Amino acid sequence: MSVAVAWGLVTLGLLVVIVRRRYVAIGLVTAQAAALGVGALSLAPGRSPEFLIAGGILLLRSLVLYALLVFTVRRTREPRPLRAPVAPLVRVTAVVVLTLVVLALMPPLGLGSRSAEQASVALVIIGISIIVARRATVFHLLGFIVAENGLALAALSVAGGLPLLIELGVTVDLIILVTVAVAFHERIFGEFGTADTSLLRGLRD
Repeated sequence: MSVAVAWGLVTLGLLVVIVRRRYVAIGLVTAQAAALGVGALSLAPGRSPEFLIAGGILLLRSLVLYALLVFTVRRTREPRPLRAPVAPLVRVTAVVVLTLVVLALMPPLGLGSRSAEQASVALVIIGISIIVARRATVFHLLGFIVAENGLALAALSVAGGLPLLIELGVTVDLIILVTVAVAFHERIFGEFGTADTSLLRGLRD
């Protein structure tokens, strides 16, 4: 995976931290996942046929997740914009600072390149930060996908790349998890008329 593609994935993740509209965020994460799949396919020449198939699975996964998320957003239109408690500039600054600190302290992971290692860890940190910083359940799903894209980037950077069976299993697990999370999202929306997770704090046994 080239340095430009790896850090381009990180840039797309940071944009998800900033944007407010769910459709825009879904588009950014889809572009990130698709770029990961295209990057994997570009590495396929000279490698095993399984690597080519695994790259195709990554690309197909991005389209399936896009369709699933867009479908659920259309079914659960928010009555009013959900504003995060922290301003976008503050959010992205905090995430960038946290990421730089972790990367400075991170030991070598033994992947194909140091840039790939750093970009992979950065994506995991960004994904977790999206989950923590945003209130809408869809953004929580997107944060999880961003973090998983970081793990996929790390797998692609290992000598020989990710095995087909592992990537297929991870893809199936991710789609099942997102499907279940979407069902919970729609349930929350049906109960409260919004997908604002801050309302769940008031629930008691």
